[in-house]
Amino acid sequence: MKKYFLIILAGLSITALWFLYYSKQEVYANKTELSRIDKDAIIERALILELPPTNTFVSTEANRISKELMKKVHECQYEKAIDITIDGLKKIPQDFTLQADLASLLGDTSEITPEPLKSRMLQKAKGMFDRLVVEAEGQPKEAYYPFKNEYYFRNKMYREQYELGVQGVADYWGADQWSPYGFKEYYYQGVGATYYAKQLLMRGEKENALEWAQKALVAWAQYFSYQNDYYNSYVHYALALGILGYNDEMMKALKRSASLIKKDLNYHEFKEVIDFIESIERA
Repeated sequence: MKKYFLIILAGLSITALWFLYYSKQEVYANKTELSRIDKDAIIERALILELPPTNTFVSTEANRISKELMKKVHECQYEKAIDITIDGLKKIPQDFTLQADLASLLGDTSEITPEPLKSRMLQKAKGMFDRLVVEAEGQPKEAYYPFKNEYYFRNKMYREQYELGVQGVADYWGADQWSPYGFKEYYYQGVGATYYAKQLLMRGEKENALEWAQKALVAWAQYFSYQNDYYNSYVHYALALGILGYNDEMMKALKRSASLIKKDLNYHEFKEVIDFIESIERA
């Protein structure tokens, strides 16, 4: 009996080892960096994609796809996020959320894409945003607020972006949708206030800039109480800290961001913050 037990136990152990091996291989495959050729091929698919006008239906499947692609964004795997979005749009081409996701992703990914694709991506993203801003009216708030946040940011309308977040908190407060959607309005406030502070500082309005950077810190404190594992939020938070002169805290925020996506501080988003703060200190 003991002999059979040992044989069974050995068999189970081997099965477990094989399972762990293939699980690790799958995780490794998902984390593997795409080649430049593969990235460009995905982007080209997005650029030639023809999309119809959107509808106002709420699609459970589209929301699932949107959450899936956002996981890739949180891992700083933007081209993989685009790939997921394209596949989703082939199934649900009229979905507003997925079209808005693609427009945002093309704009974001253009920052790490060489020419000539970079210019084509920006042109495609702009065309989509210009159309979608008209179609945004009448969309449910879980689609409307994220889109307007992106629209204001890309058009450098940072004060409006902050005010959108304030409006969103009031709109969602006390509602059942607060947990999955409402707290993200603090993110919109934080980004808007941070970049409005930067805008004011570049105009020479230092006192107003410091006031808006303080507003940003309040918004980030509220956002981090709900979600503290998105790398990009720490980039914006770091900029607000740097504007206020909290350089040590700024570097800690950037290091936290870097650790979340396994990058060093030479990554372009971190370097932009550091270079900007160094430039205003030299001025």
